[in-house]
Amino acid sequence: MGGGKVSFVSFGRKVFLPRERVIAVMPISTSVEKRLKNVDFYANKIINATFGKQARTAVVMDSGHVVLIPTRYKIALRVIWGRRRK
Repeated sequence: MGGGKVSFVSFGRKVFLPRERVIAVMPISTSVEKRLKNVDFYANKIINATFGKQARTAVVMDSGHVVLIPTRYKIALRVIWGRRRK
């Protein structure tokens, strides 16, 4: 590993994700959630980081892990990649 700094993105007080390792962000719907659970590759790699709240966004990491967070999709996009409102 190099000596570069890793920047973490915070979602609440207990969830921190490394920004450089995020490859996709997608809104959660019941169909997306069912597909993720049925795909064997993701079967043991889903991390529920909602702490009892409704999952609204799925963040796909380069390791294959999918992190479910309660943050709304558009807010998560802005926080991770710095996009602004239109």
